[in-house]
Amino acid sequence: MRKVRQAIVLVDAYRRPDRRRNTAGRYRVGAKTEKEAEELVRAVIGFGSVKFYYWERDNGYLPKVKYREVKKEIAHTRLADTGFSYEQPRHACDRLT
Repeated sequence: MRKVRQAIVLVDAYRRPDRRRNTAGRYRVGAKTEKEAEELVRAVIGFGSVKFYYWERDNGYLPKVKYREVKKEIAHTRLADTGFSYEQPRHACDRLT
């Protein structure tokens, strides 16, 4: 049995910023294989260019997701607020509220 690891998956990373879909971004996934990580993200968001990026190392201070759980990472670029916040991903066809 393979160990559950933290995968980072990118969606629509190749597109220009003004042409990105509402599902574009970086996702953290609990998966055992690269293919499984891509399939989990694709199932949650619906469509888009989904590409496995890398396996996150376990260095103790980053949050972890459970097996088969998907979270969208929002990067903060201000100097006072470095790092990521996490939110539930949404399907591309869901209504904006």
